[in-house]
Amino acid sequence: MNVYAPIILCFVPFVTMFALFAILVPKISVVKELVASLAGLLALIPITLVQFMIPGMSLFGQSSAGGMLLYSIVFLGLVEECFKALLLFIVGAKEEKLSCWFCYSLLAGMIFGSFESVIYLLLNIQKINHGILPLNLIYLRMFTAVLIHTLCAGLGGFAVYYFKNLNRNLKPLIQAILIHGLYDYFVSIDTSIKYFSVIVILLAAMDCRVYYLKIAEELLAKKSAKRTAIDPNKTIEMPKNPAIIIPVNNTVRESVAADDVADEDSVDFDQIEREAKSQLKAAKKAPAKKTATKKTESKTAKRAASSASKKTSAKPKTSAAKAKAPAKKAAPKKTAKPAKPAKSTAKKPAAKTKAKGKR
Repeated sequence: MNVYAPIILCFVPFVTMFALFAILVPKISVVKELVASLAGLLALIPITLVQFMIPGMSLFGQSSAGGMLLYSIVFLGLVEECFKALLLFIVGAKEEKLSCWFCYSLLAGMIFGSFESVIYLLLNIQKINHGILPLNLIYLRMFTAVLIHTLCAGLGGFAVYYFKNLNRNLKPLIQAILIHGLYDYFVSIDTSIKYFSVIVILLAAMDCRVYYLKIAEELLAKKSAKRTAIDPNKTIEMPKNPAIIIPVNNTVRESVAADDVADEDSVDFDQIEREAKSQLKAAKKAPAKKTATKKTESKTAKRAASSASKKTSAKPKTSAAKAKAPAKKAAPKKTAKPAKPAKSTAKKPAAKTKAKGKR
């Protein structure tokens, strides 16, 4: 039997998926694809050490159906899925796009399943050569194992994404462990029950879709909560002086602020607009008034100059008039004072003569 052809065939799904993700998925990083693939390969080291060093068959026993189921879930599913999920932390899921992260998780699981299929093929090569184990069963085991490892790694990747971006949710990882264990249990049975493994694979694909949509909804809710969140230390205030910008002559824009607004909630913007328009009209009339005042000032200046020239020519007359004016004012004052004693002197002798007559 040619061994190289089945070995190459084991890696065909991984290479195809790697190329399709790099071409079709937007904003995906080829470097992170390689890192995720390396993480899947590194997971083989601790898993093989644990499974070869611990005698799982003797612990659980494979003689009964219950022991075989516990062996498949605990010893195979738990060990493999936990180590794959832990090594996905190397890729870095913090603030990573969900679609890209899901692709990285699938690649890690796919390369792990491809190497496991190669190991399974090499371990059973003698059985195949002797015809004990049919080759078609080997191929079925190889492709179904790649699928189950890929989908279970996707579920484990969702648990890592929850831990890094949302909250701690181990439900995807627990479901990955159970699905992996059920698959190993059904595949190990040589009867027709082994075809139930296909149903388990479909269940894993459905769980991946459910968790993908659920995480996408939670991410949207988180982003909307960030946008609507209000900082309690900051308050939004309305401006005390709302400004209205009105164009003037289609070229100049002036902003007029309404002052002394007492109540911010009951601002009358119509009144503010009317006041702004009235101020603009007054501003338009102002240049005309300035030109009128300039003309009047020029006229007054001319009149002042002419009056100044007239005053200079009439200075002697005005000085003479000023000299006469105090003289006229002083004359009545001097005549008014001696008039009183004249009256008193006239009355006194008359009174004396009357007194003499009585005597």
